[in-house]
Amino acid sequence: MKRSSLLFCLLLALIVGVMPLSAQDRAIQIEFVHIFGGENDDRGELIQAVADAFMAERTDVQVTVSSPSTDYTELFNTALLSAQQGSAPEIVLVEEGLTQLAYDSQLFVPVEGIASAEQLASLEDVIPQLLNFYRIEGALWSMPWNASNPLLYYNRGMFEAAGLDPDAPPTTFDEILAACEAIMSLPEDTRPTGGCINWPMSTWFAEQWVAMQGGLFVNNDNGRAARASEALFTSPEMLTVVNWFKQLGDAGYYVYSGTPDDYNGEGQAFLGKNTAMTINSTAGIGLFQRFSGVFGIDLGIAPLPAPNADATNGGTIGGGSLWVTAGHTDEETRAAIDFIFFLTTTDYDMQWHQGTGYFPVRQTSLDALSESGWFDENPAYRIAIDQLQAQGGNVANAGAVIGPAPEVRGALIQALQSIVDGGQDVTASLEAAKAAADAALADYNATIGG
Repeated sequence: MKRSSLLFCLLLALIVGVMPLSAQDRAIQIEFVHIFGGENDDRGELIQAVADAFMAERTDVQVTVSSPSTDYTELFNTALLSAQQGSAPEIVLVEEGLTQLAYDSQLFVPVEGIASAEQLASLEDVIPQLLNFYRIEGALWSMPWNASNPLLYYNRGMFEAAGLDPDAPPTTFDEILAACEAIMSLPEDTRPTGGCINWPMSTWFAEQWVAMQGGLFVNNDNGRAARASEALFTSPEMLTVVNWFKQLGDAGYYVYSGTPDDYNGEGQAFLGKNTAMTINSTAGIGLFQRFSGVFGIDLGIAPLPAPNADATNGGTIGGGSLWVTAGHTDEETRAAIDFIFFLTTTDYDMQWHQGTGYFPVRQTSLDALSESGWFDENPAYRIAIDQLQAQGGNVANAGAVIGPAPEVRGALIQALQSIVDGGQDVTASLEAAKAAADAALADYNATIGG
């Protein structure tokens, strides 16, 4: 071989040796699917950065991150379909409300049954309220990750124009009504272009307000003592919530996009000055802060208003958790677990919180953020954590675990729409929703055998 040819071969070998491995070169392939793929949603970039860091350490693993849908239920259904076709993603982000359905689907394997001794020991650092929510029959089935609860976002400029103190936002239903009366009395060119307040047409908010009063959403201790068999849609706590909701709707104070669960649309309406207040997830803090500056809004952020001063039981956990699907090789399942624990280490847990507003899942993260002065400089990020820690630790604020969650919650959404959009009677609408939800629960339990 000529000297020049030998030199070329040596250089090529050196170059190949330092080049990063391509996806095809990595022995283990895993996929993680999530909901953060919407337009202008940079949270997907945060996830990809963590995946890149993981792959830099684990050169034998390729992590493909994708967002087939921005809707939790659609994402879950897509994962189920993929599983039936033998191609389920190894890791699925599942909404907290779909926990029972995920468990009953037999699509997943419990995290606690696969995690290493070191990983199991690290669970002692996870905030107990979050960890306990995802334990089923004593086993941890999924890893808490994007945990949230609702906050009140408001336009301080509109409050000032209405003679309201922007440093003392509403804390109860009655105070919301009083603030709306003042705001909607402003001259047409000063008041909101739509209504006073909006939030997604979702049962999540009604569930929060019921829990704050110590009420339950379904029977059997919110489905935790035994499978839920009855929806408690006509309870005094729910009636308090929905009667207030009707007051807002009848007065023209509450508006929404017309589409259920439209979190992005409702946020955009508020930023477009269609309303003076909106209620949305703490997960949106980063987005609301960034875009409020773009739209010239002096943004206020406050705790979720309660039904009344006595409603101090605390709300429920929102967001989702990370589930590992069954049917993969041992190497793929192990890599999936390793990635989940990598994603939720203290450092990346802190970065996720700071980049989004989801509250940290680890106590070490909370401690480090507090010690660094993060919450002193960014007090809005502390609000959701304070709300979580104020929970009374009972079945009411633990949240409901429901098998046919989409059907049960869908029945209540239809009732709320008929009341707000169609002016229907509250009691009659809730009774009809309860009947539909109870039928869905009966059918589901008969199928599952619960």
